[in-house]
Amino acid sequence: MELMERVREIGAGAPGLPDAGLDAARVALRREIAREGRMDAAPRRRRTVRWIGGSALAGGVAATALVVGMVMVPATAPSASAAQVLEQAAESTLTTTALSPAPGQYIRIEEIARYELGWAPDPKDADGGWWDSRSAETSATVLQTRALYVPADRSADWVRDYNVSTEVIDISGPDADVARLALSTSGPAAGLDVEVYPGGAFTEPELAAQGITAPRYVNGMQCYYDEMPRDPKALVSWLEHHRAASTTSPSCPPPSLTEPENFNLAPAELRATMFRVLALTPGAKVVRTDGDVTTIAFPESGESDWMNTVDIDTATGLMVGRGNLDDDTWSSRIVVSIVDALPSTLVVPSP
Repeated sequence: MELMERVREIGAGAPGLPDAGLDAARVALRREIAREGRMDAAPRRRRTVRWIGGSALAGGVAATALVVGMVMVPATAPSASAAQVLEQAAESTLTTTALSPAPGQYIRIEEIARYELGWAPDPKDADGGWWDSRSAETSATVLQTRALYVPADRSADWVRDYNVSTEVIDISGPDADVARLALSTSGPAAGLDVEVYPGGAFTEPELAAQGITAPRYVNGMQCYYDEMPRDPKALVSWLEHHRAASTTSPSCPPPSLTEPENFNLAPAELRATMFRVLALTPGAKVVRTDGDVTTIAFPESGESDWMNTVDIDTATGLMVGRGNLDDDTWSSRIVVSIVDALPSTLVVPSP
């Protein structure tokens, strides 16, 4: 079935949009996919490599291989269109139990990011230099894992562990020995440890310094749950009008449909609608499959020809990874599970 035929079927019975309005909405969707989202925490150290979770799909995996368990394996030939895959995910997400903790339990959302880092030597720096995302003679491949614990009662404390683990896959170059020691102080999670967010909210230091004390939400999309339409075409229109009105606030960053953590925590019926909205994006295409996981690429907006990617688990209807076809310096995968309690080894700071 052609994509536009699928769009018409999905939108049947919804309030109609004029052609000009639909075109504008599509542009808004492309901008939304490529936009820079919120940072989960402000950098604690100058030149620290921050989590790319704060950038909408910045970085990625190579077009001819899939990161599964962070081992590069050949991609399989796509067998379905992006619209078909997203429709399947929409149906699956309505019945998944992966996000249904019992009282006292937590949803654990683990993100394992793969970084390609370059070392910038500087004899004046206390560490002898610093790591960043630029290429250099001394380079490293690092896996950095963080985890968010969301309580069944979402008004209770949310907890994020920024340093679940750090694994250096490879490091080489003339400054490898010095640079390895600096990974703990200038690597991806430098200066970050464990943070607690009462009710999923926090005060961002950079905003507080400007006199803005309105709390921000770990899941910024929760600001919009009640007002986001559950009809795909109506949600397209809502996104466009929301953009045009510039109604965002420090507490509520612009709604994003392509940040897995935020996406997965939305109510099931809203997740289904968002999958169907993503199916409206012109140029979306399936680039690889691995079992139940399908990687879909979306074009950036404007004159850019980059293709951002999200990994969709069609069995559970969850987003389980993100990246970019045109940049192999960063990618990540997401693991969602239900746990009975916070780990006994997790040291939670006092209020």
